[in-house]
Amino acid sequence: MKTAAQRIAKYNARMVSSLLDPVRTALQTSQQANFAAYATEYVPKQLALRAILNALGIDTAQYIFYEAYCGEIYHVWKTSAGASAVIAATAIQGRWAHDSRLGAGAAATLKAIALDIFSIIIP
Repeated sequence: MKTAAQRIAKYNARMVSSLLDPVRTALQTSQQANFAAYATEYVPKQLALRAILNALGIDTAQYIFYEAYCGEIYHVWKTSAGASAVIAATAIQGRWAHDSRLGAGAAATLKAIALDIFSIIIP
């Protein structure tokens, strides 16, 4: 997995182009700053997710599904707080818990991810 610095460098390299129009060039600095802030905040959460999945012995083929779930919970964590975050996270967890690709016991793993990484308690 790429580190936050590697992701930021790749993004910045894509933004340097003579083909970019003037409006996008004017926004380039703020876009790069926003992406850098996102990457430095989200990458540690991905690493924490991988640590949890490794500790639980989850098959690496299923990591992509857990990472998608983590991304959805991250969005809830960034945009909601309190009871509304719990309600939204519960709905997301319910949907993913019934996904047959995750296998048995997925509900407990999903709840642990929400609690340990994002401090959202799913009932």
